[in-house]
Amino acid sequence: MPEPSRYRFHSIKKLALVGLTVIALGGVLWFKVWAPFSPQHFPLTKVLRPDVIAVAPGIYLLGKSSPAAVYLVETSEGLVMIDSGLESNASSVKHQVAILGLKLENLKAILLTHVHADHSLGAAHLRSLTHAKIYSGHADAETLRTADSLEAFLSTFEMPISIHATPVDVELNGGEVIAFAETRFSVIATPGHTPGGLCYLLERDGLRVLFTGDVVQNLSRPNRGLMGTYIASLPPLFGGNATDYLETLRRLRAMPLPDLILPGHPQMDEIPQNPHLTDSKWKALLDVGISELQLVAARHEVDGANFLDGTPRELLKGLDYLGNIGPLGLYCLTTPEGLVIVDAPGESSLVDIVSARLRQLGRSPRPIVTILMTSAAREASSGLAELVSQTKCRVVVPKAALDHFRQRYSDEINWLTEEDLTSIGDFPIRAIPVAGTHGASLAYLIRADEKSILISGHIPVRPSVPAIETLHRLLKLRKDGVAEYLQSLRELSNLRPDLWLPAIPIQGRNANLYDTEWQEIIEQNRQALP
Repeated sequence: MPEPSRYRFHSIKKLALVGLTVIALGGVLWFKVWAPFSPQHFPLTKVLRPDVIAVAPGIYLLGKSSPAAVYLVETSEGLVMIDSGLESNASSVKHQVAILGLKLENLKAILLTHVHADHSLGAAHLRSLTHAKIYSGHADAETLRTADSLEAFLSTFEMPISIHATPVDVELNGGEVIAFAETRFSVIATPGHTPGGLCYLLERDGLRVLFTGDVVQNLSRPNRGLMGTYIASLPPLFGGNATDYLETLRRLRAMPLPDLILPGHPQMDEIPQNPHLTDSKWKALLDVGISELQLVAARHEVDGANFLDGTPRELLKGLDYLGNIGPLGLYCLTTPEGLVIVDAPGESSLVDIVSARLRQLGRSPRPIVTILMTSAAREASSGLAELVSQTKCRVVVPKAALDHFRQRYSDEINWLTEEDLTSIGDFPIRAIPVAGTHGASLAYLIRADEKSILISGHIPVRPSVPAIETLHRLLKLRKDGVAEYLQSLRELSNLRPDLWLPAIPIQGRNANLYDTEWQEIIEQNRQALP
């Protein structure tokens, strides 16, 4: 048996050797595995802060991009970027790559999740600098290449930017695997937010990371929805589809839970979220979106997707939307006596336009017997003289504007006012005097097919930046414009319409109203007043 002092010395020596060996092996392991994928000054973070951060070894959030996130992945074959930001010159993206100490010329691929400008506009510039290949969903690729649809790029958002064509090198349908040495990206087709939407599932060293784009925009709103689902309630020209989106979310729910969920807009989370979700939180988030989309799809099935998007369509039995003339919607009621149309816009023959668009709906032309004027505005009455000359129809006008109409048009016209109107054919109708942007006006509340239809003219407006700007400008031209408009809003706020037919169908929105949507529109108009 050795002496105690010598035993202690040998034990310490052995422990030191073991420790040095562990440190050396750890250093080799770090150098081979972690060093290529984790700059020393970017330690891993647990939450998706709006900054340049590492969320996993070699996986970075370029969180200073706005409004959408850009992600960057290091591989031993080069850099892979998921989405490319809103800026056409990718200025912020390039700056953030430099902050990481990485070389942009090593960029090999840009994987686009979808066509929207805040995710795609930087790609063309980055490709021109680096020769990186751009990957996109097949159904979004042609839109990216042609850049001929502002709605497809911007949705309903109003941005002071120009869109441009983006070349697509590789079109994806879902099911493909894109490999960069040790890093694999499985492509998942996720249509619904846009036709060619994709998610990418990264797999490396046992780690599974899902890049969701806007299919799941952020992580902390289980009670307010996934936000990206809003597009399923918009007209087809915006690219959303409730049925497709619903199937997408169900498909994601059925997948094994990824280790990290990296959404398209993490900055929407008021409190930065940990992308490592529990199974219950992930499914709860998806379930809110599934519930929303089930409701939208069911409503479209029952009530019709009655979009006022320029395409003639039957809204209800006896009530047709005949597209637009300029910015104004053209609405038509069919009665046993003949056709009733709302306003008389346009310079060319309205009779011919109405007949042609009815034929598009498979209807035979019929005589126009009544015009329901919503105001004396020139844009609403520019075709009135010719129309009355051709048809000898009656014209309903606001009583307060009757003298104005009589001065402008022939005495031979059969004028009616709200006091003379109780029904139109088989349709009970009530004319409601309102005022505001175009002086004395009328809104019409009609009962058809067991539903209430409100034809409102220019009061209220569907809130948007251009609509509010126009509202302010027109009200300033009238001495009591704001007071009159407020009174009109009070009158209309007591109604509960099932369908709303405004003079100008902003963004082609659905004519159907649900839940508290009408009250919200009225309140938004109140808040928008100068």
